[in-house]
Amino acid sequence: MKIFLIIAAGFIAAGALHAQDPLDAPELEQSLQVEDFSSVIKSVWDVMKKGADEYQEQTTTRTEFETATDFEARLQQRRSDIATRIHTYVESKKLANRLFAVWLSAKLVHYNADTQTYSVTSSTEISVPPSTEDVMMTCPPNQYVSLVETTRRGYKFAHLLLKTKPEYSWHVDVKTARAAKDDESNVYFKVWFRFDPSQAFVGTAGQLTLVPVKIALVNKRDNTTYWSDDILK
Repeated sequence: MKIFLIIAAGFIAAGALHAQDPLDAPELEQSLQVEDFSSVIKSVWDVMKKGADEYQEQTTTRTEFETATDFEARLQQRRSDIATRIHTYVESKKLANRLFAVWLSAKLVHYNADTQTYSVTSSTEISVPPSTEDVMMTCPPNQYVSLVETTRRGYKFAHLLLKTKPEYSWHVDVKTARAAKDDESNVYFKVWFRFDPSQAFVGTAGQLTLVPVKIALVNKRDNTTYWSDDILK
């Protein structure tokens, strides 16, 4: 029995070691849990941050033997090199072509039978790195998703949130509403995101832009789409 457990544990460990990074997957559209998408964002952020940090270091290393012209030329060359490296990373991961669909749990708050509308909200947060002097985290203005930064006990935090305050109003017939409520634990908002790497290095800082493309209200158990809408292209 012990031998069997050891072998089984070995297979599990091997599987974990070989789990595919979503950024290396052949599928260009993937569905991810919130934590997995946060990890993807952090991976891309780390690349941007490394490049931005390297450039900032260069701005403070002018030697006494460098003229202002030579120093500026070296900075421009270094900036170009870092931008090229980031571009190479973006191309290797097919970052501009990937779509990540993220599941955000939905709460069916109240159904109004007279107007046939269901108020729906979600408290799920997608953690992202907060903006710094070196790297800006951005999300284009839109109707459904916002990027919120807060400071608690001296530390900065950032999250992507659905704009469901006040609650989203879902127009739905009584029968469908009742069935959805009975299966509420499987009802989720599904939001598709893409990265916009076109301005990955702006001025002296990096920039990571997340674009929400589409949103839907879905029953995850039977894959029923109750409602969907395009956000940004």
